[in-house]
Amino acid sequence: NATDNWVKFGKNASNQDLYWRIIRTNADGSIRLLYHGTSTTATNAYIGTSKFNSSYDNIGYVSYMYGSLGNIPGARENTNNSTIKTIIDNWYKINLEAKGYTKYLSTTAVYCNDRTYTVSGSNTLFGAFTRLKTNKTPSYDCIATEDKFTVDSSTGNGELTYPIALMTADEVSFAGGLWGTNARTWYYYNSANGSSTGSDYWWLLSPDYWDGGNAFVFYVTGSSYPGYLNEASVYNTLGVRPAISLKTCIKYSTGNGSASDPYTIKETTSGC
Repeated sequence: NATDNWVKFGKNASNQDLYWRIIRTNADGSIRLLYHGTSTTATNAYIGTSKFNSSYDNIGYVSYMYGSLGNIPGARENTNNSTIKTIIDNWYKINLEAKGYTKYLSTTAVYCNDRTYTVSGSNTLFGAFTRLKTNKTPSYDCIATEDKFTVDSSTGNGELTYPIALMTADEVSFAGGLWGTNARTWYYYNSANGSSTGSDYWWLLSPDYWDGGNAFVFYVTGSSYPGYLNEASVYNTLGVRPAISLKTCIKYSTGNGSASDPYTIKETTSGC
């Protein structure tokens, strides 16, 4: 039941409880969670706002990390952090790492920045464009190892410093989000039946397309167009809602997953 996917896990640097929504089970058995701030009724369920990348005029800027610019093979060298990854990593370091929560999180969970592509005229269409806008067939598969962002290189590229990234457009689609259509579903709602992010839009991890002059990535809208799956130039400033993955061995101590009684993680010295 999507209304029973609330989790209370961790405290931030100000010692406030942190709330999350369960997205899905990952291939490694871990549980992926979407950030919901310090309350189930939050209308600002993001860690801040950011551009996806500080520039937009190169195909490589659809990347969560990128190497040399100008083409996707170069971008897949993954040597430079995107603007949004820097924001997320800094938040993680100050809040979750500093309080010892890393031991609860999977390092083998994959966060897919899918840069597979086809060329259509002057446009380069990335994998999620074709799956979600054309075919309406989301997938959890992530084909290229370079696009599988992980901490542990046994399951992906091993390029993440911290076990945290963003929700993907495919995950939004599996949760009920359709391209350009109102989707008043759990990732949009807070427990007060309002928008979790107010009127603010928020970034996803999935590249959309490159039109020869501007790089586009998927995002989700706020209350103006409730829960739309849409696209924006990476140079726009939108909300940042991180995703993390609880290890498969983690136990919960109390709760039934409702907003009034969320699953609460059993804290131990080892994490499991």
